[in-house]
Amino acid sequence: MKALFLIFISISSFMFSQKNIEWNQKNRLSFDDFIGEPEISSAAAASAINIEYEIISQSIWTGKIKIKIKANFNKEKSWAKPEFKNLQLLAHEQGHFDIAQIFAIYMQRKVNNEIKTSQDFHKKFQIVYDQIYNEYFEFQNKYEIDTNRGSDVPKQDEYDIMIKEKLNDLLQ
Repeated sequence: MKALFLIFISISSFMFSQKNIEWNQKNRLSFDDFIGEPEISSAAAASAINIEYEIISQSIWTGKIKIKIKANFNKEKSWAKPEFKNLQLLAHEQGHFDIAQIFAIYMQRKVNNEIKTSQDFHKKFQIVYDQIYNEYFEFQNKYEIDTNRGSDVPKQDEYDIMIKEKLNDLLQ
């Protein structure tokens, strides 16, 4: 069975609500998380995944700024057609979410190293954002193509291992 998979990728400013699931190593996606209405398309599923940022603190005295970067899954904009729901599809969509976390970690590290003050934020954040976003977007597209949207099982298995190893390395 060949099914098409679709993913929405974006980096956006911080938005908090119950509709979002923040990436967590212990919690994996389930089909209960895909509560959006399926679109009329050839896609079997769509995951709305964002890399978001939040300014945690900002000093008016010193100008120091602290920013939190995180990967989120939007439940209301994500959907899966019932006839395609299987573990292979779910693993592929989890792969997209895990890839977002990898790039959120990369972005967090770069932000921590390069953006220390509000002035740095205004001068450098967009540059950092654009650089990491472009790499993220390219990798997500490569993942879709290489795995044939999750239907190439051996290639999907290779990516699953690679993504897991990369996450483990980054989280140590």
